[in-house]
Amino acid sequence: MNDKLSKAASAVAEAQANVRTITENISKAEAIVSAAAQRRTEHELAAALGNHESRNHLEQILRDDSEAERQLQIQQRALPLALERLKSAENVHRAAEAEWRKAEVNRLARERVAAAAEIGKAFAYFSKAWANYSALGDELLGLASQEPNSNALYLAETISGEARLVASLPAKPFLAIRERFNFMPISTTKSFAAAEAAYWRLSPPVEEAA
Repeated sequence: MNDKLSKAASAVAEAQANVRTITENISKAEAIVSAAAQRRTEHELAAALGNHESRNHLEQILRDDSEAERQLQIQQRALPLALERLKSAENVHRAAEAEWRKAEVNRLARERVAAAAEIGKAFAYFSKAWANYSALGDELLGLASQEPNSNALYLAETISGEARLVASLPAKPFLAIRERFNFMPISTTKSFAAAEAAYWRLSPPVEEAA
């Protein structure tokens, strides 16, 4: 995760915490305001009859109630602002996430093109080795077919080594790969790396672009 995305995520977390705090403050203030009538009733009669202690309690209760109502109004006005700030932070975070994902896809796709280029090198090495293997097979076929009672067709099919090659291929990705993708055209003028770059809409590898 890059710094921009990390900062955006932190801003969202901070905005969420602010909304929670304001919501909790509103709940507390509402609880105080809703209980105000009962608290006043407990001391109003005695205060009206001249009880000094009850009068002091009542005055404190009235001050507390007034402050609770004031705080409730402040928090209620602040809540929409906090929600708007949260929404803005979430929008910034989504944009940063989209930017990060795009950059990651681009980075991983380029690494995959490089990996495809390595496979292309392996293909080139295999092609050279297979050409030598096939040439030796042709020589062997020429000699074996001269044997009395030899079956030229059978020898051609078996000496070619193609069946042994197929049997020796790793299960991934070669197992039934032609059958699985037989609906797609196989012939191509692009290397594996160039085809991979084209799929991800990247510029072709240097050796292909030259």
